[in-house]
Amino acid sequence: MSTKLKIGILGGGGILAAHAPGYTRLGDLCEVVVAESDASRHSEIRRLLGEDVAIVGDYTEILADKDVDAVDILLPHYLHAPAAIAAAEAGKHVLTEKVMARNVEECDRMIKACEKAGVSLTVCHDRRYDSDWQALKRVVDSGELGDILFWKLEHNQNVVFPERSWVRSKEMLGGGAIMSCLTHQIDSLRWYEGEVDQVTCMTKTEPDRMEGESIGAVLAKMRSGALALLSINWYTQSHHAPDGLWYEFNHVTGTKGEAYFMSGKGTYVKIHDGSSKQFHYDMKGEGSFVKVDVKKELTGHQRCIEQWVKSLRGEQAEILTDGIDSRKTVEVAEAAYRAEETKAVVSLPLQPTR
Repeated sequence: MSTKLKIGILGGGGILAAHAPGYTRLGDLCEVVVAESDASRHSEIRRLLGEDVAIVGDYTEILADKDVDAVDILLPHYLHAPAAIAAAEAGKHVLTEKVMARNVEECDRMIKACEKAGVSLTVCHDRRYDSDWQALKRVVDSGELGDILFWKLEHNQNVVFPERSWVRSKEMLGGGAIMSCLTHQIDSLRWYEGEVDQVTCMTKTEPDRMEGESIGAVLAKMRSGALALLSINWYTQSHHAPDGLWYEFNHVTGTKGEAYFMSGKGTYVKIHDGSSKQFHYDMKGEGSFVKVDVKKELTGHQRCIEQWVKSLRGEQAEILTDGIDSRKTVEVAEAAYRAEETKAVVSLPLQPTR
């Protein structure tokens, strides 16, 4: 393709700061136009994307533009499905920020609309495109850890939204912290280990912060037989403290070794007998882990956008998070909520409630 792609960005909120560098570095391949109804955000949009970027007040203007090839949806969760469906009906390829939608019913309507229109549907689950998270994937796929027994995945933040924020609404968000951000860990677990067989869940809600849960713990049994514990804590300040915990942490235990990723530290591996075909060891201390060499040139968002643009241009691309796959992540989160409500273990795939 010799001509530039024209991409419409629907929404100019905070997550634009993560997406914008993905487009500015690809300025020779694509141009963007942004839809944002809040004029107070326009100056920040121009700072991120350039003073000359076109901004419109309503995303329907972008969908009506025949020159726009695709859209990147950065809207609140409750608008993901209607915006994606409208974009598909307008013949636009779709990229949407995670989480794909609030529930599997919305996901199914998005998939159906894109398939009917013959356009692609991609979800920006950026962890799958991050160098360190990919390094942990390579360690697991190498087989050197043996049979995988257990996963522990954590997400820690201190999240306080303004009183009128849509994120405070359980309906608009699609739940609480689990659907909003533990879906990072759910999606990565599925990528690393395969599909989930059963889940149970407990949550803690703090009404002064949001209607949905601020804290949640999900226990899962994988189809492989491995167990997984996933937790999210939106009430901790520790991940910013000098001697605090971590933002995100993934740890995997196998019969022959173990490995982990920790935010701000990197990806590490240990083979229990000290011998490895892939990793060099200086076993001066019993229990030593070795850091995996990672070239971190792009963020996960940047790499996802790069691969998506390649796919739109008809070039070879590595799309790791299409709509059909990402629907399964929403399904696990929805199953966790169902387990919390019924105080039971819920099996997947989910069965209709009616």
